[in-house]
Parts: sequence; structure tokens; C-alpha cells
Amino acid sequence: MEKGDTTGIIIQARMGATRLPGKMVRPFYKEKGVLELLLQRLKEHFARKQEVVMLVATTVNPSDNLIEEIGKRCGFPVFRGSEEDVLRRFIDAASYSGAGKVIRICADNPFLDMDAVEMLAGRINAQHHDYIAFSTSQGVPTIKTHWGFWPEAVRSDALKRVAEATTEELYREHVTNYIYTHPDGFDIDLIPIPREVEENSNIRLTLDTPEDFEMQCTIYARCMERYGRIDIQSVLETLEAFPGFYEQMKQQIRLNIK
Repeated sequence: MEKGDTTGIIIQARMGATRLPGKMVRPFYKEKGVLELLLQRLKEHFARKQEVVMLVATTVNPSDNLIEEIGKRCGFPVFRGSEEDVLRRFIDAASYSGAGKVIRICADNPFLDMDAVEMLAGRINAQHHDYIAFSTSQGVPTIKTHWGFWPEAVRSDALKRVAEATTEELYREHVTNYIYTHPDGFDIDLIPIPREVEENSNIRLTLDTPEDFEMQCTIYARCMERYGRIDIQSVLETLEAFPGFYEQMKQQIRLNIK
């Protein structure tokens, strides 16, 4: 496989968080933080799956030394780049890993569905789209939503075209936003999410606030203890045991609109 043909799974993580400082390393399940848990799940899943390179992308801020330490301890190479220009950080991380295609994962999604990661990796390898994402029935990429189950896939060349097209802060911070808001300029493929998830519009499993953290610790532990895994089905079934969480999540969605 040539260097530019490689698919890279790049996990975005940093210590800085206004509403929940240090959320990557706070004890989340069995004294492990969400970043360590996510990296372990990725490593276990892809150890027996298709060949990909995996990389943690963080910033040059000294506070992210701990992110680098966790990544290396889990056996992941770590790239450190611009703190403010996240788009540039991703382009440089992809170049560092030799990846021409990137699965972008935000580490503040502890319930990331591994089958979805694998599906995107296979799809972007087999097809020639610039950008592939899961989306609602209204065509909204799930990176814009609060469910927290899905990653997104993008070609490195498409990210470079974005970097050349704009210096606007919105697009430099939100790596793929320019692509799906300028669909005429890119080849985009959207995969519908399951109806049973879309109908549960109050599910919020992206980690951003202390309230999110408290609920998600409970949900994660219950999934692991009852099912031994984290995936969409186990989460949906677990939530049936905690119906009160829906109202709390609804409130967090309202307070933290993307």
C-alpha cells in the first residue's frame, strides 16, 4: 500500500475544556479516563480488522503533555500541532501518519460505535468521495448533533482544499464544516442513521459538562457490566433502565446547542 493510500484513524483530544476541565483524564470507568478507554477500544477492535494507522492528535500546549503520555502508554503515536487552527493540525497529523484518508474521531464521544468506524474505513477505501458521514434524515451530518455515536471520514486532499479556500475562524476550528456547508465543491456521501436513534432525539452522549459526565459514567458502567461492550444497541437498552436521564439530557441539549 502506498503512503497516500493509507487510511488513518485520527483521535482529536486535548486537556483544555471550559465547561469540564480535564475531562479526558477524569476517572470515568474503573479509574480510567475517557481517552484511555477509547484508545483501548479502538486498539482491541482494529487489532483483528483491516489495516489502518491510528494516531492521537493534540496540541503543542504544555497542558497536553498528559494527552501525549496517555497516547504513547496505550501504544499510539502522537502528533502535536496548532492549538487554535484545528484544521491545520489535522492536515499535518494526516501527513505525519502518511494517511491520504482520515477517519476523524473526537475523544469526547466515549460511546463511539466501533462498527461505524470500521464501516467508514471500508467505505472511504472502496469509494472516491471527499467526505463521508452519518446523517439525519434531513441530511445533517452527525458531527453537528449531540448523539456521540459516529465519526466522519474525509480525504486529506479535501482538507487541503479547505485550507486554501478559507482563513475564517469557524472553518479552521471545525475541521469539516466548510465541506458540508459547501456541498457543490465536494463529493459527499451521507449514510442515514438508524431510525430508532433518530427517533430518540433527546439522547446526548457527547461529553461537555459535569452533568454529562455524571450521567455517562452511570450509562457506561451499566453497559459494560450487563453487556460487556459499548455500542448503539447496548446504550439504547441501558437507557430504558434510566428514563429520567432523557429529561436531563434534553436540558443539556438546550443549554449546549452546537
